Amino acid sequence: MARSAPAEVERLFSRALYPRLGGRLGHAAGLLPFSLAEVLVLAAVLLLPALAVRAIVRVARGRDRAKALLVRTGADALLYTGAGYGLFVLLWGFNYSRLPLATSAGMPVRPAPPSELAELATALVLATNEARVGLAEDERGALRIVDGFGGVAARAARGYAALGTNQPLFPAPSVRPKPVFLSSLLSRVGITGIYFPFTGEPNLNTTVPDSALPFSTAHELAHQQGFAREDEANFVGYLACRRHPDPDFRYSGLLAASHYAIVALHQADAPAAAKVLAERSAAVLRDEAALREWADRYRGPATEMGDRVNDAYLRTQGQKDGVRSYGRMVDLLLAERRAGSSPLPDRR
Repeated sequence: MARSAPAEVERLFSRALYPRLGGRLGHAAGLLPFSLAEVLVLAAVLLLPALAVRAIVRVARGRDRAKALLVRTGADALLYTGAGYGLFVLLWGFNYSRLPLATSAGMPVRPAPPSELAELATALVLATNEARVGLAEDERGALRIVDGFGGVAARAARGYAALGTNQPLFPAPSVRPKPVFLSSLLSRVGITGIYFPFTGEPNLNTTVPDSALPFSTAHELAHQQGFAREDEANFVGYLACRRHPDPDFRYSGLLAASHYAIVALHQADAPAAAKVLAERSAAVLRDEAALREWADRYRGPATEMGDRVNDAYLRTQGQKDGVRSYGRMVDLLLAERRAGSSPLPDRR
C-alpha cells in the first residue's frame, strides 16, 4: 500500500514521523560509547543456539514432546519475525516507498548518451586529482586520515550542515556514527557500514582504507536521514562530502563518484572509460590500489554470501535491480551536472 502512495509516504512519514523516531532513537543510543546495535546482534547470535540446546534438553528429559515443541517453536518464530519486521517498517522501512530523490529535489533525470557520460567521468576524475593534492599519506603513499575514525565521525555532520543551507531535505544529523568492534567480520561479507534502524545508529567498518572512510560515513548518515535506497544514499553522501569544509571529505566523495561514473562508462563505452582512467593521478592510483588490496584481503565465500543476502534484501524492499541499483547513482550525478554549479535546486 505504501509503495502505491509515495507522495503520502514522503509527506506523512519521511518528513514528519520518521525524523522524530529515528533521530530520538539515535540520540538515545548515542549516549553509549559503543554500538548498541552490535551488542544486540551478538546477543541474538548467542541466544539462538542456547535456546536450541535448551529445547533439545527438555525433549531428552521428557519435559516436552518433540512434535509439540516443534509446533510451538515455529509459532514463536513466526510471531517474533513478524513483530520484528513490522517494527523495522515503522521505524525506517517505509522510507523505501517515499518519492524518488530526483522528484523531491526537482532534478532533471533522463537517459544520457555515452558522450555525456564520458564528460561527467572526465570532470569527476580531474576534480578528484585536484582534491587529492596536499593530503596526508601513509608510508605506502596512500591517503591517511590524520585524526582517524574518531575524527571522521566527529566531523561528518559538517557536510550536511553546509548542504542543508539551501536544501531542507538534508538537515544536519544529530547522531554520531559508531565504529563496529568486529569490523573484520563486516569486511569478510563485503560491508563497509550498516544503518541499524532499531537503535537509530549508523555503524561503520573501521578496516576500510582511509580514502573510503569519509564517504562511507556520509553514506550511512544519509540512511539515518531517511534515504533508504542505496543509489540515493550514495548520492546524498557524495553531496555532503562535496559541501564539507574539510578536504579529506571532499576528496573521498569525489573518488567514490568518479568510480561509479567510470564503471557506468565502461559498460557503455569501454575504450572511452580506459581513456578517462588514464587521467588518474599517481596519488589517486595509489589510493585505488589500497582499496583493491583491502578487498582482496577479505574476499572469499563469505563475501559472495554477503552479496547474495544484500541483493535479496534490496529486492524485498522494492529495489528490483538488487545490488545493480548502486549504479543508478550516475543518473543523479548527471542530473547534478545538468543543474549547473549548485548541487541541487533550492526547494525552500
